Amino acid sequence: MPYVLQSLLIILPPSLYAATMYMIYGRIVRLVNSPQASLVRPERVTKIFVTGDVLAFLLQLAGAGLMAKADSTSLGKDILLVGLFVQLGFFGFFLVIAIVFDRRMTSTGLHHAVPAYGRYTWRNLLYVLFAAAAIVIGRCIFRVIEFAQGQEGYIVTHEAFMYLFDTVPMFLVQCVFSVFHGGEVFPGPRAGKTDSFIQLYERP
Repeated sequence: MPYVLQSLLIILPPSLYAATMYMIYGRIVRLVNSPQASLVRPERVTKIFVTGDVLAFLLQLAGAGLMAKADSTSLGKDILLVGLFVQLGFFGFFLVIAIVFDRRMTSTGLHHAVPAYGRYTWRNLLYVLFAAAAIVIGRCIFRVIEFAQGQEGYIVTHEAFMYLFDTVPMFLVQCVFSVFHGGEVFPGPRAGKTDSFIQLYERP
């Protein structure tokens, strides 16, 4: 059981990072007041992608739990792989939406019309999302390959791969978001403004 719990704590956290990224993107779109530049309207971004993220989370949780049982290891592996593919699909779609949004804002010149409320601009934070999403996608691909090889695969039996392609990427994502904090971009007390996050959220 301790090993199962350890595995869950390693496998599942990227889903929480994903939910954070989806919510930040929606707030960026509202901040620049350009919902028409997004392929998915900001009020739907969180609903669609967080729903997909929760689905991927539950599939991975169920799969990891079944893998702990000797008589259902194969089924657990298959379910966990499905969860990883669901996560990859939603992440890939999200990255496409964010890139299209950035290009549309650049082509219209609207990116120059939004003032910097804090230490960083909204575009700095958007590029952080690009980098973080790419890192998590790479990590998910690693996990797909790992579990596809099975419990006796080369990756599973060599611990260094986990540190290099899972621990290090997730540590980098955490460091990036610690430095480029949303509080340094959006209006609010941390940025020295009086606008609240609720007001920002309610902008059309």
